[in-house]
This record gives sequence, C-alpha cells and structure tokens, in this order.
Amino acid sequence: MPRGKQLTVQLANKPGTLALVAQALGRAKVNMRALAVFEGRAKIICEDPAKGRDALQKEGLYASIEDCLTVDMLDQPGPLGDICARLAEAGINIDYAYTGIARAAEEAMIVMVVSDLDRATKILG
Repeated sequence: MPRGKQLTVQLANKPGTLALVAQALGRAKVNMRALAVFEGRAKIICEDPAKGRDALQKEGLYASIEDCLTVDMLDQPGPLGDICARLAEAGINIDYAYTGIARAAEEAMIVMVVSDLDRATKILG
C-alpha cells in the first residue's frame, strides 16, 4: 500500500543534533528505512512512527507524524520516471521526495509528499 507515515523532526543547526535523533531511535529499537535532512528538519520513515515520535520527544525534540506516499519500485533505471509521469498526467504535484531502503532485494523505496495523497494512492496502489 503506497500510503505511509513519516516522522518530521525539528533540528537545531548545530553539531550532534542528527546523532541525537539516530541514537534516540536506536535506543528505542525503531528502525529507520528512509531519511532526508533539509531546512532544519529530518523526515524519517520508520517501522513504528508513534514509538519513534515518543522516543524523540523524550529527548526534548519536537516530532510529528504526517501522511506521505511510499512506493517500492525496482532498483533500476526507469521506474521512478514512470511513477512521476503517472502522477503528472493526473495533475498531482510532488512537493518533495526522497529515497530509502525497500523490504525486498532488488528494490528501492521512494517517499513523496504530494498535492493529492488520496488520488495518488489510488493511481499507484
């Protein structure tokens, strides 16, 4: 199912902040499958978003859970372009995207935040 949940963590712009995030999730035994860091935020796909959020909040970090699109695709040239084209043809904008680790060998995962998650889920589901 391409509908997923991502953690969004506010990060201070100083050394050690990302280490604090990764260590807190590690201690809580929350496995990260995808990570993007930009503009003072970390976006994380993990096995248990609620448990991850709680672990991060215990460290004094602001963390929230948001809906997103997660699609496993073949790890080869072409599939990402096909996915993006299908969304474009439906008039769905991709606000941002990042990649992660898929559960199956020979696959990759793309995470997207899009303008119409319900329609995107139906198109790619």
